[in-house]
Amino acid sequence: MKRAIALSLALALCASANAAAKTEAAATQDDCARLHLISGVTPLDSRTIVIYEGPGRKAYLAKLSAPLPELKFAFRYAYIDRDFDGRICGRSRDSIILPDEAIRIPARIMSMTKLDEAGMQALEEQYDVKLTRKRKPKDQAQPEQTGEAPTVS
Repeated sequence: MKRAIALSLALALCASANAAAKTEAAATQDDCARLHLISGVTPLDSRTIVIYEGPGRKAYLAKLSAPLPELKFAFRYAYIDRDFDGRICGRSRDSIILPDEAIRIPARIMSMTKLDEAGMQALEEQYDVKLTRKRKPKDQAQPEQTGEAPTVS
């Protein structure tokens, strides 16, 4: 009898932990980027892109519902904000379309997650692309300057 109770408690704890993990994962797929701050896009494949927002270059990983074969070669991207809130979000009706294509079929944004440095580095290794910019160190050595004028011989 004690074993049956202990087993049922263990199963209940596992189920609740699994449900909590699923809700945490689902919550991170709903991130949004403000349309007026989008400063660039880096396509990774036909269904995955990185969207950059703002001067601080926040990055979001967006997964699309349908493949856009010319996504890697596109020069322009159009964003369809279906709920008119000024943002494109994951797990919503918002879409991305390539305006230069002959047949313009929008691809819904299925998930959108904010990327941190570790996520960016993982994507760089996985897709063999460069997503981060190298920053110059602030204390970079500068040549010494003396008050003397150079002499010409």
